[in-house]
Amino acid sequence: MIENNDIKKLKNKIQIDRVFKDGKSIKSGDLIMHFIRERDGFKSIYIGVGVYKKFVQLAYRRNRIKRQIRAIVQQHKKEVLRSLPPGLYMILYKGEVDVASEKLEKDFVGMLKNFTVCG
Repeated sequence: MIENNDIKKLKNKIQIDRVFKDGKSIKSGDLIMHFIRERDGFKSIYIGVGVYKKFVQLAYRRNRIKRQIRAIVQQHKKEVLRSLPPGLYMILYKGEVDVASEKLEKDFVGMLKNFTVCG
């Protein structure tokens, strides 16, 4: 679906704000994905990862969860490229402080399946 087979980081604050303001969202377990499919502007998938400070107060724990989610995205890179069209995606974690990578992976795969069904 994507020519250059690349997943890029979503870092631009204007684009992140646009995803939350104008985008849609789907949920699977403790993960929520806000997204905007870009039909004309982008040729890549831009993914950002965030953790709610309300649920995980300490920064080192939030950073650990973000690293786990980014690693899961890289592990499932082929599935992501196959199921997500080019656009802007923001994955948020809204759950407990201590989380296992297996649970995050299960939620992420479920979210990809939900996206292909309702996407």
